[in-house]
Amino acid sequence: MRGITERTPLRRHIDSPDVEFASLLRTRRTRIRQFQCCICSILIVVFIMALMISISYSISHTNSTYPAIDNASSGNLDGILRGSLGFAPGSTSHASFSNTANAIVEPNYIAIRNANIDTSTKSLSRHEYMQGLRAGERAMKNHLFANTIAAKSPLPSPSPESRHRYATSTHPNVSALALAAIGEIAATRTIENMRSIQDESSAIGTFFDSGWVPKSVCKQYFDRSCKIGKYRTVDGSCNRPRGWGSSMTPFRRVLPPDYADGIESPRKARSGNELPSAREVSFKIHKPSASSNPSFTVMLAVFGQFLDHDVTATALSQGINGSSIACCSPSKEQHPECFPIRVGTGDPLHDLTNRTCMDFVRSAPAPRCELGSREQLNQVSAFIDGSAIYGSNNETTCNLREFIGGRLKMQLTPDNRTLLPASTNPNDGCNREAERRRGRYCFAAGDARANENLHLTTMHLLWARQHNKIVDELSKINPTWSDEVLYQEARRIVGAQLQHITYREFLPIIVGDERMKEHDLKPLGSGYRKRTYDPNDLENDPTIANHFATAAFRFAHTLLPGLMRMTDGEKNTSSYVELHRMLFNPYSLYAEDGIRRSINSATTNVIQKYSTHVTSQLTSNLFEDPVVNFTVPCGLDLVSLNIQRGRDHGLPGYTVWREYCGLGKVKTFDDLEGYLNHQDLEQISMLYESVDDIDLYTGALSEIPESDSLVGPTFTCLIIDQFARLQKGDRFWYEYAEQPYPFTKEQLLELRKISLAKIICDCSDGITHAQVELMRSVGPDNPMVSCKDIPEPSFILWKENLTSNF
Repeated sequence: MRGITERTPLRRHIDSPDVEFASLLRTRRTRIRQFQCCICSILIVVFIMALMISISYSISHTNSTYPAIDNASSGNLDGILRGSLGFAPGSTSHASFSNTANAIVEPNYIAIRNANIDTSTKSLSRHEYMQGLRAGERAMKNHLFANTIAAKSPLPSPSPESRHRYATSTHPNVSALALAAIGEIAATRTIENMRSIQDESSAIGTFFDSGWVPKSVCKQYFDRSCKIGKYRTVDGSCNRPRGWGSSMTPFRRVLPPDYADGIESPRKARSGNELPSAREVSFKIHKPSASSNPSFTVMLAVFGQFLDHDVTATALSQGINGSSIACCSPSKEQHPECFPIRVGTGDPLHDLTNRTCMDFVRSAPAPRCELGSREQLNQVSAFIDGSAIYGSNNETTCNLREFIGGRLKMQLTPDNRTLLPASTNPNDGCNREAERRRGRYCFAAGDARANENLHLTTMHLLWARQHNKIVDELSKINPTWSDEVLYQEARRIVGAQLQHITYREFLPIIVGDERMKEHDLKPLGSGYRKRTYDPNDLENDPTIANHFATAAFRFAHTLLPGLMRMTDGEKNTSSYVELHRMLFNPYSLYAEDGIRRSINSATTNVIQKYSTHVTSQLTSNLFEDPVVNFTVPCGLDLVSLNIQRGRDHGLPGYTVWREYCGLGKVKTFDDLEGYLNHQDLEQISMLYESVDDIDLYTGALSEIPESDSLVGPTFTCLIIDQFARLQKGDRFWYEYAEQPYPFTKEQLLELRKISLAKIICDCSDGITHAQVELMRSVGPDNPMVSCKDIPEPSFILWKENLTSNF
């Protein structure tokens, strides 16, 4: 009964008028919700239709290599990076990209004004800006999709091709920068096409706020505020305005690039035809020919390579997670960054190996935060600052430091000698399983190319030992100095010594004393160098020029002999080693006499004559396995790679550079008679359609050198210009009093005593005698002397209470 009584009031409540009204309210709310859902559905359909129309329009207005990728949602780069490729924005492989949605809403016109760009002629319309963004995003998606395909068939390793990629080592962070640059290039092409159709002026040089480039990259180009520290930064930043000379920035152009399409396609002949194959130019014009220049030693080329690596490191295009891209695979789908070298019939390599293609991947493009043609990326600081010793980024620098007493890390051998720290990366193209089992590895240094050849590795070791030697001296004089002060002071002194040796011993041989005096490049005997230029003056921009890194400073490849005489002083015997067997084979440095033998071979072997001729060790055997004996050459061709790299970078032809250097305008091949080697000129005229088609590298190497310089007049001109900028455009140049923390006049006198001979005497094992100038052969004016008789600097002047600098 209790249950029935409790249910009775409930039925009365439901049957009441109030309950009927509540039911009507619920029905009305339901109908309102249904109406709202209907409106939302209509809006969603409209949005989807608009999106489909937009995507369809975009696809129909682009030449897509991979149309499937274009069907991805516009602006969804983060999703593609995270989902399709397995890494998230902001990862090591691909750095963070700004959300382009923000950029689409409002272009950053404030940044344009701050960049001091003439917005009256360089501003973009909203339509141009939007079309550029869409084109860039499509290009980046296509590139990422190409990377996924390339990852299925990477370069075989170990192989000559994989060793070459390691020899031109590319930092993992380059991938993100290159991807953003690909977007900028696509945006440039789209906007330029739009303006061409409308007969409007070019938009090249306009600041382009894409949102793809990390903000720090664009900031360094336009933000002039930078706190100048007591010491150089590791990456070269805060030395000059707008990041001039900093690592991970574009090379400099002195002439507009010569791209086939005006934007990024490799250079072609003036007629529009393909240029002769770089390999054909190599084996017909740069064929081996025995010669020697008894005046100079191989140490000239060794120091030149070490110096080159201190100021240039061109980044290569790479695949997912830094993987290599194979460009001679049988796959029909070739990666867009491939630019393989054709190998035709009648070629020595083709006849022996049936090779029809030499692997070649293009240099990675550099983002510039503006519309423009393709530019390449320098991974190291431009300044002569010892970055090959210490590194050009904080990660490398920290890995090489002991963080105790200012010293660099070294490994100790059983016989109590110090060597560079071990590089235990099994995939570096150098380390070998057999050597690893013996506890012997290749080496780690400030530059990843340190193991490329035995002499170069030795040079890295000598300078690392020099740093630690100076640290020991400074710590005795100033026992209270911290690890950081000792490290930075020694690094600063080493950088000054490297600059002094470069301009006192190396550069006068290359360009001649007369040019050194003409451009006021010779080191002073006393006092400070006057610094009278405007720090914002483009004439003193120290950024490495593209033509310098890609052609002019590669002249030393022609100087190397194919055989190196190795002398055993104790046994008084000599043996000869093929040059290619010294590549990626630094293990002899573990032997007690390894360093001494390496140095002796570099200072007693003489170079070849400067000419077009290059040893077959570099044109047929480059990066072969240095241990295995091959009966058939199976290596790469360095000359072909150099020529192809120049075309890849859009370097104008040789005759343009002659005119730029004031050497006269050339209209026909006959106009070069008397300036180029006659036999070379005959071959050149048969290979190239037009005199304007000649590659800079080939043309300049064919020139007859001037009386007191090692190289021809065109390379002399281009090399002088770059080294003048590296001196006059370096805020921290060792001879300047105006730098943030100058050496005293008395300290400069001590620094000027240094020589490469003294460094080798102090930092090698068992060297007791040396010629005064190691890059020159022994002679009456350059005698062999005891190491004790070679002047050395004293560091007592660095005692803290003797100078006001500390």
